[in-house]
Amino acid sequence: MRPALLLLAAAAAFAAGPNVIALRPDLPHSEEVFIGPNDTERRIRKITSPTLTVFLPEKPNGAAIIVAPGGGFVHLAIDKEGTDVARWLNTLGFTAFLLQYRVTLATREASIDAGVSDGLLAVKTVRERAAEWKLDPAKIGIIGFSAGGYVAASTALSADAASRPNFVMPIYPAAPAAVTAPEGAPPLFLALAHDDNPRIVESSLRIYAAWHKAKVPAELHIFPRGGHGFGMRKSGAPTDAWNGLLADWLKRQGY
Repeated sequence: MRPALLLLAAAAAFAAGPNVIALRPDLPHSEEVFIGPNDTERRIRKITSPTLTVFLPEKPNGAAIIVAPGGGFVHLAIDKEGTDVARWLNTLGFTAFLLQYRVTLATREASIDAGVSDGLLAVKTVRERAAEWKLDPAKIGIIGFSAGGYVAASTALSADAASRPNFVMPIYPAAPAAVTAPEGAPPLFLALAHDDNPRIVESSLRIYAAWHKAKVPAELHIFPRGGHGFGMRKSGAPTDAWNGLLADWLKRQGY
């Protein structure tokens, strides 16, 4: 299917989907679905208006997790770091909200600012509307991958309690240059590969160090191999174990 047709299909799905929440309905919505040149992974770019897609579990546990895919603030790896994650979280009882934050704006800085703003709004929206999905507003978490990890970490750094998640899970995240855990920072779970690029390793360690300094509970897993962007795809690398460790961590948090 050509990009123009994919774009039309995406717009039609958005218009028809009752489980899609427009976070900023004042902005015109458009997006473009495409397949990368070197793989078969579905991606989305040119997102002009953020949305949350709701994934409901069969046996809800009363907690929610927002899922922020990565893609360098240029596109979103919508399946291996998005829909696949949301469906897996459903099996654990979590109501999952897939966040399509704005990407491919005029500048990278504008895209980063928009993505963080959309992440904060996503947490606030799910908390304010928790009763609609029979959720506990004090059990709202966020998981993010790479650029989505930047979004997730930034929500946890918010000084606004209404927009701050109750638990946060940046996976091979990028991070702001300066990280200081705020008062009331939530418990943290981090996972990455030792052979990821140095910027990602340094970002992850910077986040962990801030939580450690603030004496906030944090768990960090560094796998010897796995590279960047493994998401939910299994490759036989040590990173295949990350989501099992996350499931164990979530149980210990009382979910």
